[in-house]
Amino acid sequence: QHGPAGCGWAILEMDHNGAEHSTIARGQKYLGYNVSNNQSEYAGLKAALRYMIDNNIGCHGLYIRGDSEIVINQLEGHYNVNSNNIIPYYDSVLRKLDYIDYQFVKYTHIGRDRNYLADELANEAIYEQDDYISD
Repeated sequence: QHGPAGCGWAILEMDHNGAEHSTIARGQKYLGYNVSNNQSEYAGLKAALRYMIDNNIGCHGLYIRGDSEIVINQLEGHYNVNSNNIIPYYDSVLRKLDYIDYQFVKYTHIGRDRNYLADELANEAIYEQDDYISD
């Protein structure tokens, strides 16, 4: 039994040195109850990719960062995706990536302390029980 869940995401433009330059968009989504941490991570990624598709945003390098080591390793192909609760999320992310124009994708696991914006947005989604996008 899980408590209420939410996800947050941000799309950032990077400078030539790979540092965060500016925020293109960010969002939050209330996911309800009985949603695992990894399902929340995938939901945040799905929402960010959906925003990129809807707004026709492409890039040379697509850098996907997340604080779930399992999700990042699944996306990189290091871990198998066996859970029936995760397979639909994983498949949906892969399908969405097909619709985005990029040259390469790089997945990076970051600590929760470095993922504070997405974490904060997820907490706001839970508190407000609402979805929101800012661009």
